[in-house]
Amino acid sequence: MRGLRTGRLLLLVLCLGAQPPGRAASLYHIDQRHGTIEFSVGILGMFSVQGRFPRFQGDLLLDTEHPERSHVDVAIDTNAIEMPLSEQTDLLRSAAYFDTAHFPQGRFVSGPIQALSPSRYLIHGTLWIRGIAQPQDLDAVIQDRHTDMARRIEVADFVGSGRIRRSAFGMVADRIMVSDTVRITIRIHLEVGLAPDGG
Repeated sequence: MRGLRTGRLLLLVLCLGAQPPGRAASLYHIDQRHGTIEFSVGILGMFSVQGRFPRFQGDLLLDTEHPERSHVDVAIDTNAIEMPLSEQTDLLRSAAYFDTAHFPQGRFVSGPIQALSPSRYLIHGTLWIRGIAQPQDLDAVIQDRHTDMARRIEVADFVGSGRIRRSAFGMVADRIMVSDTVRITIRIHLEVGLAPDGG
């Protein structure tokens, strides 16, 4: 697997509550048109700097009756990373950080999924960054799940979050200045067409 970025991930799997009870598993296609993948990291222990990955895509197979059968696979274009300043963007693309010249993608693939409530899920998975695989948990929350009969679609918004240690992926530069912990936040809007009978 190509080492893709997950932060992204992470979260897409949060969609686990987007499907009403009693319905068969649904396949959602996830991309940057309907969501964001953002991250923040502490600087000198005094403030945080934010960035985002504007390009990502993947699939979510969602089974709300049997969450453990659901699956998410998301890939992120790490070379498209965006930061407030161009110098920051160049630094994160460099060999000391994401090394996008050799590892232009990050990836998150889910494993076991636990339903904590009808709208909250804990997703256990694997995250690849810089060609290194590490276990990664994501907390997923489903919001505003409803049926839009006018457009004959089911919709839901989810917010996913997780924390990664950059040193676990070989990013050990600037330890004095930059926190080892990076927080990832994923927001995705999901839509899936209704069955012909509307059920």
